[in-house]
Amino acid sequence: MTLNDSQKWMLISVAIGICVLLYLLSPILTPFFAAALLSYLGDPLVDRLEMRKLNRTLSVVIVFVTLFSVLILMVLFLLPMLEQQTSYLIQNIPKYIDVVQHNLLPALASKLGIDPQILDMEVLKKTIGQQFDKAGGLAMSVFSSVTQSGLTLLV
Repeated sequence: MTLNDSQKWMLISVAIGICVLLYLLSPILTPFFAAALLSYLGDPLVDRLEMRKLNRTLSVVIVFVTLFSVLILMVLFLLPMLEQQTSYLIQNIPKYIDVVQHNLLPALASKLGIDPQILDMEVLKKTIGQQFDKAGGLAMSVFSSVTQSGLTLLV
């Protein structure tokens, strides 16, 4: 079956329309996608527990409690590492900007004829430092709010 030009354009426009619709509906569809993913991953484990003479409801509860516990443990182990790496990045950004200023900009100037004085690196350092301070304060308030909400749910 061969498609003429108008049919091809119609298929392309339908595909683009579907992509735009999925993008716009992503906040609504995300929980359903997450649930489908969890059920897809957990179903073989539930089937194995059923073969060991456990009923399906108990098997599902065991699998989801186990998956949730593993997820919580992963977050508890990864958050301190992420915080450490982020603080390391924030501390070393001035060094990275200096490397760019002293190595990359002269190379660009010699090869492309760009004036290295166009970029004021001191202003860039200052702006990035201020933005990271604001982001750090925001991240800390979000983290404390999430932690407090989680503790409220547990109690």
